[in-house]
Amino acid sequence: MRPWVRWLVLALAAAATLAAQPVRAVLVTGAPPGSRDTQFHLRLATAVAELERSRDPLLRELVAALRASSGVIVVRPLTEDPATWGTDRDRAHTAPADRRPRRLGRSTPTDAVVFLNRDAVDDGSAHWRGGVLVHELVHALDLSTGRYSADVRLRERRAVFLQNVWRHRVGYPLRASYHGRFATLDYQVASKRGEIADYGRYLFAGPDFPAEPPP
Repeated sequence: MRPWVRWLVLALAAAATLAAQPVRAVLVTGAPPGSRDTQFHLRLATAVAELERSRDPLLRELVAALRASSGVIVVRPLTEDPATWGTDRDRAHTAPADRRPRRLGRSTPTDAVVFLNRDAVDDGSAHWRGGVLVHELVHALDLSTGRYSADVRLRERRAVFLQNVWRHRVGYPLRASYHGRFATLDYQVASKRGEIADYGRYLFAGPDFPAEPPP
């Protein structure tokens, strides 16, 4: 059994022992026993706490929604272990714990593992200011709520929208495309129209999103 799978099993067991409490998501930010990545997990916990205290209501709502959803979300760093890599060993990504292909989407709550660049939780780094953590947490939320679209354009537009909320907050250039594959201008359009809160309601209430802006 791979280390991250063992970690997820332990997290699920911990969630099951929450005495007499309603079932809710467990956002696992702590290091697993024996981990050498203690500093990463300490910084991760600080980063999540910063989102919870954000002056932006959508960023606060992201963490609240993660904690109120039905899945278990484990966060760990990208390492030299190929088991942590996605399509690129240096690119953050979020993996469904059921290990079924992402292209199938998810209409029922699914546990997730978020793999982050180590500096994505380091205040001031490019990955931090670029909102990599926020982007991947949106994917984790969509999995843990069963709102993970089979349409890659739709799910990435949702993630980039909230990533751009973060970027605007910290003064980082807004993201206009998903790795050059397609445009991600929803935040820019919503801001121009005064509809950022409306887009947020789409994001947190269901799997859909407003119509894609014309090119």
